[in-house]
Amino acid sequence: MTDTNWGQVKGDLVGLALKRGASIARVGDPALLDSAPAGMRPADLLPQVRSMIVVGGSEPRAGEWASPRSEVMETVGTADRMTLVGSNLARHIEDSLGYYAMGVPPSTDEGNRPFLNFESAAVASGVGSESLAGPVLNADHGFMYLGVVLTSLPLAFDAPIVDAACPAPACVEMWNESGTTPCLSVCPIDGGGCLGGELVDGSFINRRYDADRCRDRVYHYWVPGYQAALERALDEPDSGKRKMILYGSFMTRTMWSITYSNVSQGQCFECMRVCPVGNRERELL
Repeated sequence: MTDTNWGQVKGDLVGLALKRGASIARVGDPALLDSAPAGMRPADLLPQVRSMIVVGGSEPRAGEWASPRSEVMETVGTADRMTLVGSNLARHIEDSLGYYAMGVPPSTDEGNRPFLNFESAAVASGVGSESLAGPVLNADHGFMYLGVVLTSLPLAFDAPIVDAACPAPACVEMWNESGTTPCLSVCPIDGGGCLGGELVDGSFINRRYDADRCRDRVYHYWVPGYQAALERALDEPDSGKRKMILYGSFMTRTMWSITYSNVSQGQCFECMRVCPVGNRERELL
């Protein structure tokens, strides 16, 4: 492409992402992820990479946050929509612009590790900033799901966010008054929860996160649940009990969740439910 207006190309791609459902789309420098472990760097996935487009969106609706049924959030809480936006962008780039592009798979590679650190990509591109609870937060939208497209397009990079969304002023005030924050109070790591840390001079430090404990709470069903139930069924010597395990509601819902319905692929959401960042997206009339 000669005499290309790259600013226009970038604007068109961002506009396309927003039109197809993203709340925000920005372009990051893939070199900012070069310190990642071997195999998880952008160039390990696409050697020709020159830019990474990060899309964020599909955040739960206010009505879903308000529902007293936790199963609602389990069902709607998936990254599939942003993955589809990324796949559509990648196809458009290759078919219409003639440059390499790939939507990074949201699944895991060898050793149950992700293909790419989506959170680091989002921070590097300015889609959001890190949080004490863990998920990337956007000051306007709060918690969002992410999609990443790696491409050989030479697009101009957006900078990371300077003013982090976490901790919010309300969290700093709560910490100064009671030594905790909304997310730490709802899931304290020293009280059987998943999160720990401190606030100092308006920033969080010494963050602690019990991933195994959190995973237990998040993935009651889906793949880990299926593995646990299958192991228990195989070890059960009583044929009647074994049949109850295999044909019971837990196994049925687990199989449903990993085939086509995407049930229970979300997190427990309680740390995000109480987070003041983006709360105007969750509280309506």
